[in-house]
Amino acid sequence: MGIKIDALKCTACMACEMACGYHRDDAFALLSSCIVVYRGREKKNYFGVMLKEEENLVIARPEGLEIQRIGAVEEAEQGEEKAESDASAKPMLLREACDLCSDLEGGPMCIKFCPVDAIFVD
Repeated sequence: MGIKIDALKCTACMACEMACGYHRDDAFALLSSCIVVYRGREKKNYFGVMLKEEENLVIARPEGLEIQRIGAVEEAEQGEEKAESDASAKPMLLREACDLCSDLEGGPMCIKFCPVDAIFVD
């Protein structure tokens, strides 16, 4: 069971990121969020969503969902070949993993606050 993201529904409003940051720090601290909306440099109005799980980095883009093992992401960043579109992956590795808001009765905050229902539990 984990969080799934439909990037085609996402509008990059960042409500999920703000809700997650608030849940973790009791303030709108985006740096503590385990879910992040990122924008690509190569295309205008292109964005995706990254979620840090315990062992995986989930990257939801309009062209599809990609799951990378966290150890593989770190190795790729240390080597010479680095994916341009995943340049924001390194800061994600420093954040805490998603715990599905296990201490809340109603479930993950990101799901509750997504206005377009782009985030769900599978």
